[in-house]
Amino acid sequence: MDSIENRLNQGLDFILYQLDHGNTLEGLKNGLLWFGFEQVKEWKSKFGYQFHVYSNEHFINKKPHFHIIHKGESIDCRLFLDGELIDCKGQSKLNKKVHEAIKYFVSQPKRATMLAKFWNSKNPDLLVPVG
Repeated sequence: MDSIENRLNQGLDFILYQLDHGNTLEGLKNGLLWFGFEQVKEWKSKFGYQFHVYSNEHFINKKPHFHIIHKGESIDCRLFLDGELIDCKGQSKLNKKVHEAIKYFVSQPKRATMLAKFWNSKNPDLLVPVG
């Protein structure tokens, strides 16, 4: 897996893990973190959400987008790089808590830069500013 894609997936998984253990987005914004002890092992998504940018993408309303996919729940939603939801395929919708976590995640400058680099690596003919 591409390292940028992997870091994006791990970062979102971390935020969802924090929320799952009682932390809030407000707590995260204030630097509050939940810590627990687990056996160290190779990272594997606990929540199943993955960032996808396809190599044949196009702009929507003159803006780049990404997909959030959760295969187990048949979720495939398109969002702008700022986290604004465009649409979802099929009957499955993105959970409000997950959507808020994604918006918070992509609002962080480091993560926004990684997401723009991910888009650019997949779509070199449709480059977007980074940083």
